[in-house]
Amino acid sequence: MESLSGSTWKYRLLAFFVLGILICCAGSLPVRGQQSTELTAKRALLQELSGQVDEAKQQLLSIKKQEKGVLAELENTEMRLEKVRSRLNSLERQIKDTEKSIAETEKGLAASEKELALAKERLEERLSVLKTRLRAMYMWGPGDYLEVLFSSSSFADFIGKYDYLRMIVESDVRCFNEIELEIQEISDQMAEVEKKKADLEKQRTKLISTKAEATEQESQLSREVKERESQLARIQEDRERYEKALDELEQVSRELERAIREQQAKDIREGKAIPRWTGKFVMPVQGRISSDFGMRYHPILKQNRFHSGIDIAVPTGTPVQAVADGIVIHSGWITGYGYTVIIDHGGGLSTLYGHNSSLVVKVGQSVIQGDLIARAGSTGMSTGPHVHFEVRDQGVPVNPWQWLK
Repeated sequence: MESLSGSTWKYRLLAFFVLGILICCAGSLPVRGQQSTELTAKRALLQELSGQVDEAKQQLLSIKKQEKGVLAELENTEMRLEKVRSRLNSLERQIKDTEKSIAETEKGLAASEKELALAKERLEERLSVLKTRLRAMYMWGPGDYLEVLFSSSSFADFIGKYDYLRMIVESDVRCFNEIELEIQEISDQMAEVEKKKADLEKQRTKLISTKAEATEQESQLSREVKERESQLARIQEDRERYEKALDELEQVSRELERAIREQQAKDIREGKAIPRWTGKFVMPVQGRISSDFGMRYHPILKQNRFHSGIDIAVPTGTPVQAVADGIVIHSGWITGYGYTVIIDHGGGLSTLYGHNSSLVVKVGQSVIQGDLIARAGSTGMSTGPHVHFEVRDQGVPVNPWQWLK
């Protein structure tokens, strides 16, 4: 397949070539059959040019579809990029909040450690007192305690000393238990703070990892956006070239059509034109009339449109015949009509046969009524196999039934 720029230059060269022919074809050429060679050549050139116009339109349509697709992809990528960037902002806020919580937790942990140190100091002090007393008790021995009790001068003195000794022991035990409980509480508190800190550290690590993934995704999407923008710029550049080439081709086509009309008028003046058909037409095919001439509801466009001919439903491959004598002025593809044959019957009278599956005749070929010119089909804008038949007088569609037998 040719490159876009190559195709564009092909159209421009063809346009210049046709313009050159239009300029050079000022004089008359010898008559060929019933129609002047000059008119036949111009019609053949017009058909070739029409084919190039259709090709350019198809390629332009393809480029516009590509452009639409790339625009949709670009929009989708930009939306995804915006979501990722929004997520990144949210992750950064979460990381900051987590780091703030970690800092506060570390402060709380430091305070707990300080409280624990103070509690341990108090415990050490009380243990020191307790150790001193225990040492003294060891030195005195159990007998000394008994001696203290039995040295009482009276029973009341005995009870008093006993209560005193019991209070000392209970106080020591209570003091020890209280300090031990305080140390346990502080240790539990520190363990909880340590766990909270570990959870926050884990959360921060996960957030940082997620942020790294999102950052990589952002970079990837940013690259995709740039690639789509570059691709879109190239496609739009190609579209502009095709639009310019198509404008040039259509301008040349209009010039060529004008030249053909002038040549037809000249042939008529010089007696070279084929005489206008004055008889009746035969049916191009025998089949059911699925759509008549005039206004109708279009089955594809879904709206009321003028139908410029009649549709005759027949199976694909059905032979299509010329309805009258004439000269083939078009045999090829026409957008919407598909594979189409147009026959000139003289005096501005012409017939058109559309949606064929294949074509049998060529431009410039003379045909007589009943000759095979094509085979029916469903090409172009069609809902099923049929022949679309038109009659045009001076280029204007007329009701075919006034010409048919």
